[in-house]
Amino acid sequence: MIRSLRGWASLWILSAMGAGALAAWLWLSSTHAWREHLDRAAQTGRDVAATVLLGTPLPGDTRLVALGRTDQPPGADEAGMRSSARVTSLAFRQPGPDGAGQGGGARLQVQVVSARLQYPVADLNAAGAYAGMAALSRTLARLCSDPVLFLRADNGPWWRAESALWSCDAQPRDWRIGALVLAGVALMALLSHAADLTASFRDFARGLATRRRPGETADLALTGPEELRATITAVNGYLADERARLARRAMVLSGVSHDLGTPATRLRLRAAMIEDAELRARFEDDLDRMGAMIEEVLTFTRAEIAAESTREFCLAALTEAVVDDYRDTGRPVGMTLAAPASMDTAQTVFALGRPRRMALPESRRLLFTGRPLALERALSNLIENALKYGRRADIILRADSARVVLEVQDAGRELDADSLRRLTDPFQRGENLTDADGTPISGFGMGLSIVATIAAQHGGELEFEQRPQGLTARLILPRG
Repeated sequence: MIRSLRGWASLWILSAMGAGALAAWLWLSSTHAWREHLDRAAQTGRDVAATVLLGTPLPGDTRLVALGRTDQPPGADEAGMRSSARVTSLAFRQPGPDGAGQGGGARLQVQVVSARLQYPVADLNAAGAYAGMAALSRTLARLCSDPVLFLRADNGPWWRAESALWSCDAQPRDWRIGALVLAGVALMALLSHAADLTASFRDFARGLATRRRPGETADLALTGPEELRATITAVNGYLADERARLARRAMVLSGVSHDLGTPATRLRLRAAMIEDAELRARFEDDLDRMGAMIEEVLTFTRAEIAAESTREFCLAALTEAVVDDYRDTGRPVGMTLAAPASMDTAQTVFALGRPRRMALPESRRLLFTGRPLALERALSNLIENALKYGRRADIILRADSARVVLEVQDAGRELDADSLRRLTDPFQRGENLTDADGTPISGFGMGLSIVATIAAQHGGELEFEQRPQGLTARLILPRG
């Protein structure tokens, strides 16, 4: 069984060449056979005209039967057909030897009797007898109708012409439609298999793009050709190594944090024995900052590992709970819920106007599947960042069937484009490091990095927009 992309490509190239060659041979052979058939029919028409006008002998596959009458033209009875048969009448004037026109040569009258067809011969009346009979014979050979042909010269007797070339059985097999069908089937099969192969690469790219979404911890499935399978195996190995590396980093940092607890406690005890109050306060402040820094790094590492399990919860309720916690402490935090309480439904044949809107229960309008603790931490970090650098935080929550958008707007902070790009870098802090009272703002520049990591784990992104009223941080999360 072929498994490699190279093998499939070779097979389909050879198959396409074979199908194309066979289709071309069928088309050309049918075209050649029909050309020969129609050329023989045209020559038969010329021979019949020459025999009636000049008395020349006929070839073996054609014969003339004298009817022995000159008064009335033959009809359906003489042709052995019913009275409802179609009769096509026409006449040819053969120019004389001096090239004279009408009246200068013999006149050939022709009647064609068919059970089904009225032949398109209106444009043949002006042709000479030989050219006209050649064209008429080609038409009789091309259309399957088993006609009966009667003709006479001037006022001579009527003749019945019989030729096997005018019958339906004499027509050659026409494989041109079959050639088109063969080429079309081969093309569709090639395109279908190519679509299957490209779908394997597309699924791999989609799986890799959503690899950091909640719950995506299993290896990528091995599908597609051997080359793609080798790539997936290598990516799975890399991702496994990355998870192990993050786990080791968290373990080391946890160990360091635990081990630093004992000397930090001893330092606090020794600092308490310092008589100088100002020096003692500086020692304690440094110890607090050291502990907070270690905790920030541990939080960032845990966010990268994403150990929390996913579940379905109401994102609106979570946001309201976080906002209420800040409001209880008197912090300037506001919230606007802009999520629709209804959803569009598809139009039907019974409702061709505007799409109908179906009301949803209040408790289900913002259900979201993700890691609630991680998202709570992300929202808290955004609010803290807005309060530190922008004096207040206004939260706007919007949602539709595809995504959830959570905006946190502060008041008064202005950043240039380069500063906006560096906001999510670790250990990057804003320029205004003191509040309105001149008190230094605490922090280590890890908050927005943690938010960006949590957003990526949910398949979303964190972006910023500078507005006249301040800076807007926008957390975008897909709901699919």
